[in-house]
Amino acid sequence: MFSLHKTRGGVHPPQCKDMRDFACTSITPPERVLIPLNMHIGAPASPVVSEGDHVYVGTLIGQVNGLGSPIHASVSGTVTKVATEQLPTGATAPVVEIVSDGKMESDPALKPPTYSNKEEFIACVRDSGMVGLGGASFPTWFKMRAPEGKSFEFLVVNAMECEPYITSDYRQMMEHSERVIDGVFRTIEALEIPAAVIGVEDNKPEAILELKRVVKEKGREDRIEVMEIPTKYPAGGEKVLIKATTGRDVPAGGLPIDVGCLVVNVTTISRVEQYFRYGMPLTCKTVTVTGDCIANPGNYRIPLGMSVRDVIEATGGMVKEPKKIIMGGPMMGRTITNIDCPILKANNAIVALHDAAVLPDETACIRCGRCVRACPLALEPFALDSASRSHDVVALDELAVMNCMECGSCAYVCPAHRRITASIREGKAVYRGEVARLTAPSEKKEA
Repeated sequence: MFSLHKTRGGVHPPQCKDMRDFACTSITPPERVLIPLNMHIGAPASPVVSEGDHVYVGTLIGQVNGLGSPIHASVSGTVTKVATEQLPTGATAPVVEIVSDGKMESDPALKPPTYSNKEEFIACVRDSGMVGLGGASFPTWFKMRAPEGKSFEFLVVNAMECEPYITSDYRQMMEHSERVIDGVFRTIEALEIPAAVIGVEDNKPEAILELKRVVKEKGREDRIEVMEIPTKYPAGGEKVLIKATTGRDVPAGGLPIDVGCLVVNVTTISRVEQYFRYGMPLTCKTVTVTGDCIANPGNYRIPLGMSVRDVIEATGGMVKEPKKIIMGGPMMGRTITNIDCPILKANNAIVALHDAAVLPDETACIRCGRCVRACPLALEPFALDSASRSHDVVALDELAVMNCMECGSCAYVCPAHRRITASIREGKAVYRGEVARLTAPSEKKEA
């Protein structure tokens, strides 16, 4: 059904997949969780609980209208705070604090959902609170709605996990391969998609064999294909994966639906299937906790809203003082300075580093072109870096700054150790602000 296509750019950082053979284990629940209601792209959810309310695991605590995702309690216990406050990340958001009763009792009202058509299926996915668990946090149900006049030809399941250190998706494939394949088949059946491809990097041969075994065992070879893709970062980027599996190029500024594709992370599809089987919405996240500072690294199931500090303590603490703690992988993750920040739906790793944390000082760009060759989207990172630092909005527009996927390949290969990705990220913020400023008067005039 599918054939492998060549993609441009990319780099080969050390894989550091030391936790690949560590089975997922549940973590000791914390005494309290602080659950932000903005764990998705879109407007924050509105709280639907009050201080003093008793909640169970899976109880709805935040509801949304429009683009967004419902949010559910991750522990059973008592709501002790409903407020809007600044999080340790610097963002301001509505939050719900729950003090655990230690019982972790599931909400007795939960039950497996039913559906009879495409719209009802999408509504069920919405109720699950599911977002892109690979790190994007885009509401899954919204992705599944094809705009009028367009349709999905392929479901592309992203099982690449190309970021160094992270192994949570790999464990999902190894431990829940049947659920993954059932979730893929359920989705293409419900959304009337002709075929699906699961893209897996060739550094995960055991997962490839396991998924292929289940596909064959269930007799789904006519609709589902597992494709082995050469290991190269960022092969798991949405546009890159679509090119590799289908040969189609998503246009600049376009979306996967523009080339007939729906892209879903492998753990997302597995958790969607889990919801349809048992009725439990998204309340916890599998996170790879690793790095040379962690006493007991591994893959852990962690309640949403549990602080990074509590996670580290529950896994045995640290063996040395970290110089850097990253939420996510070293290529696209964010460095945190306050470990009281909560685990969110999009978090898939905590990497605490000492020996590998110090980066060389920046020097002047030498125009070597390595960043251009490494860019998977044919951009000019060195020029974007310069325009971002000078806040040159016209140049940022001409260089298509918003097309950057912030993969970090440019910074990785830069011999001058330029912080190109961080610079471009700032440039995007400047660009968005200027666009908002320029469009505001016309909007007011129309009103």
